[in-house]
Amino acid sequence: MALRGPVEVASYAPSALPDASDDLLARISAMYREDPQLHAIWEQAIATRTLTSDLAGDNGRNAAATGALAARLLTAESGARIAMIETGGWDTHAQQRGRLAGLLKGLAAMIGSIRQGLGPLWADTMVVVATEFGRTVKVNGTQGTDHGTGSLAMLMGGAVNGGRVVADWPGLGDAALYEGRDLRPTTGLDTLLSSAVAAHFDLTAARTAQKLFPEMKRAGMVKDLVRA
Repeated sequence: MALRGPVEVASYAPSALPDASDDLLARISAMYREDPQLHAIWEQAIATRTLTSDLAGDNGRNAAATGALAARLLTAESGARIAMIETGGWDTHAQQRGRLAGLLKGLAAMIGSIRQGLGPLWADTMVVVATEFGRTVKVNGTQGTDHGTGSLAMLMGGAVNGGRVVADWPGLGDAALYEGRDLRPTTGLDTLLSSAVAAHFDLTAARTAQKLFPEMKRAGMVKDLVRA
């Protein structure tokens, strides 16, 4: 859903398939050269492959290399200004404590590689870490948690006014739980995302919310997310 809308989006996913040979790529380029629809798309794909060529092998599938790849795409001349990285494995219905330790270590390595790869650009960067659903408060019978409602998001980067927790904390007591099982949500993720985008790119908050999330019932605003 984050990629829906009228604006074209470029994406890159490391593949487990064998790399295509240079000869094959050259033949495809020749085949598409006179095609009015496919030529430009193919040339863009080849340009992206060139940017990522040294990270597209096995190392491209681990967290640190993926972060380095994102930084490479963002720092390239005429490169992207916004990148989205999706990671899996967070559906921790069983053995959550051990699984989260590895997942969080990978997340830290990825963000560390992004910071290192961006260099001085990190000072003007905002990284948003978010999930589309939360977990139940109480542990289930297999030492995990099931799908819940409330969750958290993290903002990082040199542009972020950080070092704090921004929350209307409802508590974890039984009486405070949503439907008796979940952390009670107090701020919508759509509100946080639209606020972060508006503040980071110096846009009008209400217009940004309407463009990103047309079905938002309330265009609230989380203030002071970026450094002055």
